[in-house]
Amino acid sequence: MPRLRRVCAIRADIAEPTEFDTTRGHGRALFPITGGEAAGAGWTARLLPGGADFARRLPDGTYEVEARYLMALTDGTLVMVHNAGRMVPQADGSYHGRTRAQLEVSEGPWAGLADMMLFGTAFAPAGDPDHVFIELWHAEP
Repeated sequence: MPRLRRVCAIRADIAEPTEFDTTRGHGRALFPITGGEAAGAGWTARLLPGGADFARRLPDGTYEVEARYLMALTDGTLVMVHNAGRMVPQADGSYHGRTRAQLEVSEGPWAGLADMMLFGTAFAPAGDPDHVFIELWHAEP
């Protein structure tokens, strides 16, 4: 039975979203990622501006999310993050979610990050429209 090991914690800084309703009965939202930080076992990184979360807003207020962004590790290694899942509204105005993630990294000391099967938790606090907090977990055999 696999066990989960925490790979990293991420704080994504986001700008005000652009949202609109579609002719297909759902909404669309773009949440620009303007920066942030990540920390894992033996490494830290900063999120580079320019990424975004492309989301579909369902009639119940749930968001199906798909984020792509770059992290720069302190040694200069770039990591492309693709994180997709669902954010569910809570009674207190926050959002809680579950995601799956894939990391892409160049050959070198951090190449093993790309081989992991990652699952994530996500939290957008009520009253804080500028941040999303993500933890990524690896399913170890």
